[in-house]
Amino acid sequence: SASGNNVLVLLDNTAMQQSYSLFFNQLKDRGYKLNFFSAEDPSLTLTEYGEYLYDHLIIFAPTVEEFGGLVDVPSILDFIDEGHNVLLAGDSTVSDLSREIASECGIEFDDEGTYVLDHFHSGQSDVADHTTVSISTSEDTMLQEPVITGSKRQSDRKPVLFKGIAHTIKEGNGLNIAILRGYDTTYSSNPYEPIKATSTSIMGSNTILVSALQARNNARVVVSGSIQMFSDRYFTSSSDNEYLTAEISKWCFKERGILRAHNLTHHRIGETQAPQMYRVKDEITYSVVIEEFDGKQWVPFQSQNVQLEFTMLDPYVRTFLKPSTRGLYTATFTVPDVYGVYSFKVNYHQIGYSTLSLKTIQSVRPFRHDEYERFIKTANPYYTSCISMLVGVFVLFVFLLFTK
Repeated sequence: SASGNNVLVLLDNTAMQQSYSLFFNQLKDRGYKLNFFSAEDPSLTLTEYGEYLYDHLIIFAPTVEEFGGLVDVPSILDFIDEGHNVLLAGDSTVSDLSREIASECGIEFDDEGTYVLDHFHSGQSDVADHTTVSISTSEDTMLQEPVITGSKRQSDRKPVLFKGIAHTIKEGNGLNIAILRGYDTTYSSNPYEPIKATSTSIMGSNTILVSALQARNNARVVVSGSIQMFSDRYFTSSSDNEYLTAEISKWCFKERGILRAHNLTHHRIGETQAPQMYRVKDEITYSVVIEEFDGKQWVPFQSQNVQLEFTMLDPYVRTFLKPSTRGLYTATFTVPDVYGVYSFKVNYHQIGYSTLSLKTIQSVRPFRHDEYERFIKTANPYYTSCISMLVGVFVLFVFLLFTK
């Protein structure tokens, strides 16, 4: 991982390791060091001497009402604020503790005791109450971003099994992403109580099963309404649970979608060093190398929609950076005919990728008195009128001098 491999795993009880061993073995095979604790263990702590002990946090404790030790909701939010990552899974009995963590991340779970139901797409092993839903990974139900959900071809994918609680994303939250959602026939309700007009508040494509948050500091949080989605039972069934959970965890723990920039340069065409200040109408070349972490190493990042802005309060120039196969992005433009203090800005925001924000300040001066053109073409009418006036005066002088 680009941010470390030390993981704290909080469980309802440590015996749960056996039921989710395949998922945990996936993480171990990818080089993670897993530290298993009961969520109520009195020795729990995220920090020691002001330093974080873990890079990532997995919370598989949907029924725990209070964490043990020094771990609580504020400490987990501080953990996220410091750029660390959290994977949270719940079920229909999700506690107020897990609800509060999810709520702080822009996610609202449905009422306790409700399940995601779909009478047209239920799992084969759960015909009686239809609480196990089989979700095909189509464009309607799954986020089509390979950096998050993997690059497996659609024709090779199998349905994903889900048994748990639905959630929604708070309105107006632009940082959350719905990864997996229900069909038009999916709804959330308590299968053991009669359905009333007011008992179903989440239905159709608004029924979100798995979602993610990428915070402004690039910390990542993934919330699943089904802890069983990660279980050995679902992994060994004819489903795509093992593949999808592996891909989501790679993104959550920053094995994917992490960008970095270096070798940022700008200079006049024909030069190699940036001047102390540019002059209006100068031709400038701007370049920067952008790389992406692929899980093992940094490789050149390829995209056609990285933009450069040359701004002074408002953008005076906005242009696309042209990529090369080496990850070198370049753009050439003419400095506007307005002097002042400008900024070179690259703000790249793309679903699934970390935010890339670059800013360089540079002054632009006007022409010096000896740098203007000797004759300005647009002033030709004025030149002509002056010359014609002089010729007229000369002709009048000759006429008055040599005529009686």
